[in-house]
Amino acid sequence: MAEMGLGYGSEFQLLRFLGHHRDELNELIHESTGMSGAIHWKDFGYDYNKICGDRELKGIECFQTLENYDQINKGWEYFWPQSGSSMNWDAIFTIDDTWFFVEAKAHIGEAFQKCSATSSKSKATIEKAFDETKTRLGLPKNDINWIKTDCYQLANRLAFICFCAQHGIKAKLLYVSFINGYHRKSVDSREKWETNVWDKQYETLGITQDSVKDIIYHIYPNCEPDNK
Repeated sequence: MAEMGLGYGSEFQLLRFLGHHRDELNELIHESTGMSGAIHWKDFGYDYNKICGDRELKGIECFQTLENYDQINKGWEYFWPQSGSSMNWDAIFTIDDTWFFVEAKAHIGEAFQKCSATSSKSKATIEKAFDETKTRLGLPKNDINWIKTDCYQLANRLAFICFCAQHGIKAKLLYVSFINGYHRKSVDSREKWETNVWDKQYETLGITQDSVKDIIYHIYPNCEPDNK
């Protein structure tokens, strides 16, 4: 994620809801996931080179406290490229024994990203991971080449969840799409998020609501609830 904007943007709005509207945020999460257990948010580390002073959790480092972390780490080294930038998580929380990895969005442009890998070795590793993910989701391997789409972030997040399942970790994705969260770039309704982003991404990747209904959850907090 880029540096945090003051008063706008996905990072600011997520921190705002975590700090000032925690009950509302947790209620939305419980409603979306259908789970009622306590929500335990994971702390970030510190990075004083960033404006916010914090650094995001990356890759699988949140699993370091698990007894089988060494095995998980070896598996990750085989499953995903170790060069380049790792997956950065906007937030992570658990409910009971299930991990939730959060992606926050405040405008449409944030949701569409292309793969930046340049080496043929990294691309081959990613494509293999995508094939394993498609198999787990019941999708044909050769139908759509995920690595060439502009939905690469969603694709690699699905691959991460696939990896977790391979190692006995219950993991899911939570997309937090903010309404009225980015000034002039704001999306002003849930329907626009669904139509202009998520429906398009699902179609591009060839996935269906049914294939990811137990993997991906969405919430749509309104940053200006009185702004009708």
